[in-house]
Amino acid sequence: MAHDQIFTLRDDNDTELLPVRVNLDSDVGMLLIQVFEPNEKTKKKYLRGELIMVQNHILTSTFCDATHFMEEVNLFDYGNDQNKYLAIAEYKKTKNLKLKYAGDIDVFISKSAARAIYKIFNRALSGYSTAAILEKEIVFTPQMLTKLLHEYQFLLK
Repeated sequence: MAHDQIFTLRDDNDTELLPVRVNLDSDVGMLLIQVFEPNEKTKKKYLRGELIMVQNHILTSTFCDATHFMEEVNLFDYGNDQNKYLAIAEYKKTKNLKLKYAGDIDVFISKSAARAIYKIFNRALSGYSTAAILEKEIVFTPQMLTKLLHEYQFLLK
């Protein structure tokens, strides 16, 4: 999560927001990007948005969808056709999760990686209230995403 430079975004109300990148699984290129609203008076940061990216593809762009994805990861052995993001794939009698997305290469997640991803996600939420994200979640516009991913070269950090 360390950055060599700090940059901010602004929402539609001109509120300053601070994006933070968290590696969920560097082997498959899975990132959690959290957006915080810092409050200098209270010396606190309020969670305002989250998105999950896999290999430069935006998989989820809302807190609700990110939570849904993490619950599918958490229920590793119970995948079914109704899962939105993940399917169970078996190779040589070993179960893996296969990501359902329009990426160039298939992405598989092992059971140990799934457990680690779920733990990292929950630890990334630790210490932050979800009240702000539930009340005034940031809506990622194409302009904000372009600035975040390209102008700031956020994926290259």
